[in-house]
Amino acid sequence: MTEKKTESGLAYTLKIMASQWQPTMIYWLGFRPLTKGEMLQLLPKLTSDQLAAELHALQNLRVVNPVMDDANQYSLTDDGDQLRQLIISSSLWGLQQQDDNEDRISTNVVEPENTASIKDLVKYNGVVEKYLG
Repeated sequence: MTEKKTESGLAYTLKIMASQWQPTMIYWLGFRPLTKGEMLQLLPKLTSDQLAAELHALQNLRVVNPVMDDANQYSLTDDGDQLRQLIISSSLWGLQQQDDNEDRISTNVVEPENTASIKDLVKYNGVVEKYLG
C-alpha cells in the first residue's frame, strides 16, 4: 500500500516537472533502458552522484523501476511511461505557444529507433534539449 499523499495531483506532478533533471531523464529512459554510464553520456552536465540521487528519487516516486535488469539498465514503470507522454506533449505545446511558425506536433516528434547506439543518441541530444530544455 502506498503512503497517502496530501497534496493535489497537479502539485505532485509539477514537483517532478520542475526538477532540473528528472523530465529529461524520464524522456531518455522511456526511449529504451539505459545504464548509468549511458545516461551520463546523454546528460553530460549531470554528475554521477547527482544521477544516483535523481534515479533514487524517481524510483521512490515509482516512475523508474526499483530494480535494474540483468544488463544493469534502468527503465520506466508503466506510470513513468504515462508521465513521459505528458512531458513530451507539454514541451511541444509550449514551443507552439511561443512560436506561431513552429511545426505541428506530428512533424516535431521524430525519435531515433529504439535500437540506436548510445553514440547516435548522444548526437540526437541537441534536438532533445530544444524540446525539454
